Amino acid sequence: MPNLKSIKRKISSIKNTRQITKAMKMVAGSKLKRNQSAMNEFKAYASAYDDVIKNISDNTVLYSHPFYVKTIGGNTGIIIISTDRGLCGSFNINLFKLFFDELKTAGIDSSQAKLYILGKKGFDFFKKRNYDVVFNRSFSESGGPLNLSALLSDIILSDFREGKIGTVYIISNRYVSTLHQRAYAEKILPFESRTAGENKNLGGYLVEPVGYEDEILDKIFKDYIHTKIYYRILESFAGEQASRMNAMDNATRNAGKIINKLTVSYNKARQAAVTLEILDIINGMNAIK
Repeated sequence: MPNLKSIKRKISSIKNTRQITKAMKMVAGSKLKRNQSAMNEFKAYASAYDDVIKNISDNTVLYSHPFYVKTIGGNTGIIIISTDRGLCGSFNINLFKLFFDELKTAGIDSSQAKLYILGKKGFDFFKKRNYDVVFNRSFSESGGPLNLSALLSDIILSDFREGKIGTVYIISNRYVSTLHQRAYAEKILPFESRTAGENKNLGGYLVEPVGYEDEILDKIFKDYIHTKIYYRILESFAGEQASRMNAMDNATRNAGKIINKLTVSYNKARQAAVTLEILDIINGMNAIK
């Protein structure tokens, strides 16, 4: 027969856990609203910058720019945007799975992968597996995502120009909806020219003063990489809180189901104990007679 005190203790423990997961869900929901707002406010700017780069890429005059030069072989830089904290479901696991899939799909040898990792969870995962982590920062120690994205973009561009890496990918979770976050990989360097072989010059840009084209293009491209990384961080922040909110909601529901099952078991055990006591009393009375 199950021990009544043991069952009661389990019910009390799970109720405490349910209170914690419920509170964590509420905290994640509050943070989600703030992060969603930041992401949505920056989305229009990031999209406009994407359009600028696409227009510039139609101009074959720029194919000699370092950011368009394709390097055969060499190391591959991979930016991975993970989280500092856990308890967010499969948010980080999906990133790590996609990383291995991308290595296989792109034919990248793991020894040639240079990792630039944001978030403690990503660093812990890949360091244990002896990957070459060139750069890592946790968000709690970075002083803000804007500063962190600026620092990382400067390091990435410096390593790319110096030939330490020939290709750069960024892997992070894209925010689709509150219930859905999708791990996504994108190559950000070198830039792809869409009209190779033709000088269509569709950009429609006039650079003044004349003679400063290289400096201005360098500034545009550097800001674009910075913008790309910063927006992906904002998306990751929103997706993390949404994933954590869903995970805590599921945990709260599961705790409720377990409490219900234990309550039924407790009632059955209690009923059995009462029945045994009644039988003992009846047997005792019969023995006296």
